[in-house]
Order: sequence, then C-alpha cells, then structure tokens
Amino acid sequence: MNHAKKRKAVKMMTVPILSLALLGGVIPVNAMNTTSLIADATTTTKAFQDLQMVVRQAKSIDLGDYPASYADEVKYALSMVSNLTPNSTVYKINEARLMLQVALDSLTIDLEKAAIADMQAAVKAGKLTYVQLVNMYLTRIDLYNNYTVRLDAVASLNPKAIELAKASDAAVKADPSKAAGMFGIPILIKDNIGTAKADGMPTTAGSIALANSYPEEDSFLASQLKKSGAIILGKTNLSEFANFITNGMRNGYSTLQGQVLNPYLPNVLDVSGSSSGSGAGGAAALAAITIGTETSGSILSPSQKNSLVGLKPTVGLVSRSGIIPLSHSQDTAGPMGRDVADVATLLSAMQGYDADDIHMNMGVDNEIEVDEAYFNEHTETDYTAYLKEDGLKGKVLGVYRTPNQETQPDVYEAFQKAVQVLKDQGATIIYAADGGDMANELPNAPASKVLYYDFKEDIENYLKAQKNPVLASDNKTVIKSLQDIIDYNKKHLDVLKYGQTILEEAETYDMTPGSADYQTRDKQRAADVEYSRKNGINYLLDKYKLDGLIGLNGATTGIAAKAGYPSITVPTGYRTAEGGNGEPINLQITGDSFTEDKLIEMGYAYEQATQARVAPGMAVKDRLKALLDDAEAQKLSGEVYDNALAVYKSNFATAREVNDAANRLYVELYHSWWPDVKNEF
Repeated sequence: MNHAKKRKAVKMMTVPILSLALLGGVIPVNAMNTTSLIADATTTTKAFQDLQMVVRQAKSIDLGDYPASYADEVKYALSMVSNLTPNSTVYKINEARLMLQVALDSLTIDLEKAAIADMQAAVKAGKLTYVQLVNMYLTRIDLYNNYTVRLDAVASLNPKAIELAKASDAAVKADPSKAAGMFGIPILIKDNIGTAKADGMPTTAGSIALANSYPEEDSFLASQLKKSGAIILGKTNLSEFANFITNGMRNGYSTLQGQVLNPYLPNVLDVSGSSSGSGAGGAAALAAITIGTETSGSILSPSQKNSLVGLKPTVGLVSRSGIIPLSHSQDTAGPMGRDVADVATLLSAMQGYDADDIHMNMGVDNEIEVDEAYFNEHTETDYTAYLKEDGLKGKVLGVYRTPNQETQPDVYEAFQKAVQVLKDQGATIIYAADGGDMANELPNAPASKVLYYDFKEDIENYLKAQKNPVLASDNKTVIKSLQDIIDYNKKHLDVLKYGQTILEEAETYDMTPGSADYQTRDKQRAADVEYSRKNGINYLLDKYKLDGLIGLNGATTGIAAKAGYPSITVPTGYRTAEGGNGEPINLQITGDSFTEDKLIEMGYAYEQATQARVAPGMAVKDRLKALLDDAEAQKLSGEVYDNALAVYKSNFATAREVNDAANRLYVELYHSWWPDVKNEF
C-alpha cells in the first residue's frame, strides 16, 4: 500500500479513534481521538513548554529517596531531554517528555510489576489515586502506542475515564473498603465487546464497515465490569473480525486500525490473534489487565506469544450478549493478565448468568442445558479464593502433547522442566498407556465448517439486533447484513489489504432454519462435540482419573475450543535456540467444563513456584543495530561488542540499557577508527 493510499484511508475514517494509521510503521497524522485524554503538542514551542513542566517536576524530586534502579531511569530520561536541540522534531520532544513522565510515574508505582492488589493497597494507603492511575496508563498508551515501538495495540479511549476515576476516588474516600477487587481499576477490552453509545467508544471489530457502530446499550459483559467498579479505559485493536475475514492475513491486522506489534520483539515475533491488542497492551502494561475473546485460540495464543496469563473460560461462563460474534458454539470472552491473581480477580467480575445469552449445553453427550440453577451450582462468585500456593498438591495431570525434541529442543527442554516443577509441587504426571502423548489415543478431528455456518447466522442476528444504525467509516452507509459489509469493503479495496475471502464464503451459506446448510451445521456441531468431549477430553479425564491435560504453547487449544471447555496458560520461560528469537513459552492446562476454580489453583501454584515471566524491554534498537553492523564490518571484537550484541538480542533490554550499550560500542568504534583517521591527515 503506497503512502497516497494510506492518506486517503485516514481521511475516509472519521470515527474518533486513537490511531487511524493503517500501518504501524507510519507515524499517525490523526492519532488522537476527540476525547482529548491524550493531547500531544503539534508545534515545537508547545512541545518544549509541555516538556519543561515535566522537567521541573523531575528536578523537584530527591532521587536519593528512591531505589537506584528507578532513579537511574529518571536520570536516563533526563539525559535524553538534554540531547534535544531547537531543531529537534515535535515527535522527538513529545517522546522525550513521555519517557520522562513514565520514569517519574514509576517512582510512585511500577506498573510493569504491580498487581491489582498492589494498586488497591496503594490507594488505601493514600499513596495513589485512581485519577493518577488512569493518567499513568494514558501516558504509557501514548508513549508505546504512538511513539517508540508504536505497538498500535489501543484502538479507542473512553472519554469518561477521568470522570469515572474521580468518582471512584470520592467513593473510596467515603468508604476505604471499596478499594478492592476491580473497583477503580483501569482495563482495556477488545474492540468487539459492545459498550453503550453514551460511553463514546465505537464497537468495530477492526472493520471499516463497522467504524461508526455505537450500540445503544452495553453488552452484558460491559455491564458486569461497570457493576464491579472497573474503569473501561478503552478498547484494543484486534485481528479483524476476530481473524475471520480472509485467508493469509497477518495476525494482529485490521483494516481500520493497522498492525499490532509484539512488545517483546516488534515486527519479528508474531503477536498472534485475534486478541492481539489485548495481548500486546497487557504485556506492555497499557492497563492493569485486558480482556480478549476466543473462538479457537484467540485468548490462549496471544497470551502465550506476549508472555501473559490467559484464561479461556467455559463457553457460557461469561455472557456473549452484545459481543460481535464469530461462532456462538465456541465464542467466549476471558481475562488476559500479567499474573494469575489478576486473572482470577477479573474473572470474578466478568462471570454471571445471562438469561438473554444464547443457551449452551454441556455434558459428554451435550445433554445438560445450562440454566440459571445449573450455572449457579457449577460456578464461583470469587475465584480469588482459589489462589493457593499448594494448589498442585494431589492433582493428577495427563500429558496431552510433548514438544518435538528434534525440531524444537529448547521448547522440549522447557516442557521437561515444567513437568518437574509440577511434580515438585505435588502433582502426579501421567503419560498415555504406551508411554507417549495422550493426544495419540484420540481420533482425528472431523471435517467441520461450523464456524462458517455460525458466523453467517450470528453476524446477521447481531446486526439486526442493533437499535442504532450501524454506520460505516464514511459515516453514512448503513450496514444491515453480512452482504452489506462485503459490498462496503469492495468499494474500498485500496485499503482492504488482505481481501475478504472468508466473509465471501460465509455469505454463500443459507442459514434459514431447516435449510440444508442449517441441518449440516447441526450435524457437524454434534460431531465436533462427540469428538472433543465423549471421545476426547472427557475420555482421557475419565480413563486416567485426571484433573487436567497439559502441554505447551496451545497444545490443547483446538480440542478444548470445540468442547467449549476452559484452559489456562501460564508463562514458563522463553526460547533459547538460535532462530527462536526469545519467543515466550507457556504451560497450558485444560480441564472439564466449569473447572475454572481448579485451573486457577493449579496455575497459581505453578506461577508461584516458577516466577518465570519477565516484562518486555520495549526499546528501539535501530541505532544499536547500525553500530553493530559497523562493528562487524570493522571486525571489532571484545567485551564491549559482546555485551552490545547480547543487549541487542535480549527482548528484555530497556531503552536505558540499549542506549548505554550503543554509547559504549560507539566509543569503542571511535577508538578503532581514530588511528586510520590520523594517518589520513
């Protein structure tokens, strides 16, 4: 896509969203939404004035009162400010200000490490307010979404966020006990989860055809979040239509918002999808915690790729009402957080019986209708009660699939270490009867087009149910059907980068009740359930008397998705092999329906025993890479070069560490060049 086409696309999309750039590599020209929550200077004079205010704040602080690691980050940010000149671009001045503000905010609370409970404790102690917390996250969103690594993770912001935070502060002042759970906590939700028009955020699924879709009412999930007191800070970018628009599209891409990047190694590591922005935004600490949705892997996979804890609930535990659908047979929303405790806290707020949700059957033969009585009997209201360090003691886990030792020796080694940790924590690990993987005992999955059939039916029903007109990006075309979406996209093929082959195929199916396609869908869904439950997960759980099935990096995702069963994924390490690029590795555990309590027990115990997660460094390494290339050309070697190379290869290296390595390497190169320069004179 050429630059002219990008500019044309930005003009066309009038919806007030955070970033209208179609590609993450382009500095957005209309990056800020109309809420003015983020209002960066557009002139050099104003940019320096804004910077001066933050510098004065920094100069008023005695850094000796703070831990050296945090004080050093402030000093580094100030050194970046000192490098600015009157000729510096507005972009660079704003970037320096944001970096300094983030460093200063970390003196109050380290948002990359703080759990929700830590935030609430700071509020209760009077060291932090919810308004401060919201502003801190807005600064991080601005810095990492629009500057530096430009993750493009956040799609829109809630114009009422500060107002809500002020109300939360007032409530806690009147009653300090309210500072608990999700109350006052800023979260980001995926941009297919409906919020009421009054909130000022569209619900788009990343599509230009839904760019100005403002549902009249909240989804049931959004209403649950508000009931808990959580502050919906904004919405995250995603793989368009939950990765169900076309074949061959890059994970994390949407026509409306562009490309989400993985904060661990932007533009190299796959960010995965479809909850890409929730994964990247969560890993980068752009909110306390995020929410994704999954049909098959869209919570679990981006959680793994971004080194997060992700919990994909039993289908029906979290209401699907008001969420742009893919497949009612498999869809669910779920929490994606930096630790299990946060995930349990958010899940407690999310869950709840919704009489208006599409009914769901459970049971090995799909014979149990999940009504309100069954739901209440089999679910919990507080999943934090299952945060037990001995949660693995006495559990029996079956090995579903072992990583390939020949093709991925480092992943295989990580799995063996994970198995040993599980054993050390009191779990019994069982292999199949032949000593191999339990997946090998199961039949192959039947051919299925259920997602296509469901999507045609579900998206049509969703659009028909909207009380407000669903307006496209031109703010005048009304979208009433899947065919309308397809037709609108065809009018804008210049920005439809990957096409819409899946939408076009789904449109060909006739989902009128009783039609041939309708009956085929029901037969195929029955086959999926039989394969995944009776002949799959439940077969193994019953045969070996298991509490769950384990594997790495999505080993159980496909079969659990068809069954509608829950899974939890927990960071366990990072790839070390050449070519692995330090990609995160997660342990995944899958259980029977409505066993989220047990999964949280086991996941928490494993997390506490390993403490494996490391935050991404999110440093721009262009200068360091250029210096390394020069050093290689000069055949430079030694400790300085080796250290610079190690920093460059580390996904955890901070901007300060990268800058320090680059400066040292530059000096080393200068000394190696200087004799030749002198000889020339």
